[in-house]
Amino acid sequence: MINSKDIKKLDTVEIENKVKELKDSLLKAKITKLNQGDFDTNSFTKIKKDIARCMTEINSRVED
Repeated sequence: MINSKDIKKLDTVEIENKVKELKDSLLKAKITKLNQGDFDTNSFTKIKKDIARCMTEINSRVED
């Protein structure tokens, strides 16, 4: 995962790209597991929180 120190070093475009990568790769993997009958809601919640943290960082940088 991305450390908060690393996130602060990234510019907004890189953060947005990482969010897209995260959504694409992790969510697709989780959806695949769901389709196979093996889905962990805790992992899904963690992914949503990670995306929310990245979006918060993007929004704070846009406001500056």
